[in-house]
Amino acid sequence: EVRGERVVGPLLAAAVTAFAAAQYAIGRPVAPEAWLAIAPLLASLALRPLRTALLAGWTVLLGLGLALEASGPPGRLASNLAVLALLAGFGVANSVLRCAAQRRLGQARAVARVAQSALLSEVPRSVAAARLASRYLSASAEAQVGGDLVEVIADGANPRWLVGDTRGKGLPAVRLANVAATSFRDACAQPGLSLTEVARAVDLSVTRAAGAEDFVTAVFAELDPAGWIELVICGHPPPLRLGTEGELMPLAPAAFTAPLGLHPDLHLSTFSVRSGDRLLFFTDGLLEARDRAGRFFRVDQQIQALSRPDLQVAVDELMDRLRAHTRRRLDDDVAVLLAELTLTDPGLQPAAPGQRAAAGAAVEAA
Repeated sequence: EVRGERVVGPLLAAAVTAFAAAQYAIGRPVAPEAWLAIAPLLASLALRPLRTALLAGWTVLLGLGLALEASGPPGRLASNLAVLALLAGFGVANSVLRCAAQRRLGQARAVARVAQSALLSEVPRSVAAARLASRYLSASAEAQVGGDLVEVIADGANPRWLVGDTRGKGLPAVRLANVAATSFRDACAQPGLSLTEVARAVDLSVTRAAGAEDFVTAVFAELDPAGWIELVICGHPPPLRLGTEGELMPLAPAAFTAPLGLHPDLHLSTFSVRSGDRLLFFTDGLLEARDRAGRFFRVDQQIQALSRPDLQVAVDELMDRLRAHTRRRLDDDVAVLLAELTLTDPGLQPAAPGQRAAAGAAVEAA
């Protein structure tokens, strides 16, 4: 900003001086002195108050010099000078108000960043048997926090995470997202709870805190380093798996359930995974983003971005493509979590598919 002021300020000063010099050289005004006020008015949109005031003072002095050299009715000259001084003063006042508004906006953004860091824990770069990368984009340019959530529990051999999307926007959505994230952390801290039981505990907390029409869509995941991932999906888009062969496929459950807060009938789905697979978890803002022609963002066409060797670079490029598609205009928040599996422990052998399915059915029935 300071660097821009160093360019804009001298340019405006040179322009208004050249205009006044041309007026003086001609010997007769081609425009009233009040037109000089264009310079401080433009300066008020880019310069700080002190620089704007200096330019405004210089402009008034130039106008006064032209008025003393000009011929014409004194009343008209005085009127033009009064308008020039009034507009120059308005430019300074506008610069003061603009800078004050920018300071308040900066403070609000800082508070939003602190609130988001307090509500949502930082996603670790790695957990057992996986590397992680995440990104959050807010639909609001004034804030960086919303109703989407990404929560990762890295304790233990089997990491768990929750990706969710709260209905609505604003502080009520933020509050409900905080309830879901906190409940998830508390439930995962209790020993012996299955993923389905964790989801049930979060649903109970959301139901208690939600209003009559509030809910949270969510996908709960638990990664078994032996080569399995368990999912409980509650009204949320299923994650996508990018296999080592380059094919992007959804991990769709056999039956979808209602979102949290709407009494979902929880089902556990189990999928086999391999080392090198990448799993993309996201909120529906990624699927519902449109360009100006109404075309949706095609996640299935982003394999090249998702295949970047660096995991965080892959996530960043995906978000850059999304913002380019929508011309940086998002209608909904977007949260993504990309996990690359590193199932390299030779001592962990996957159970037989039949045994794993039977175990999952037993947990779901419980």
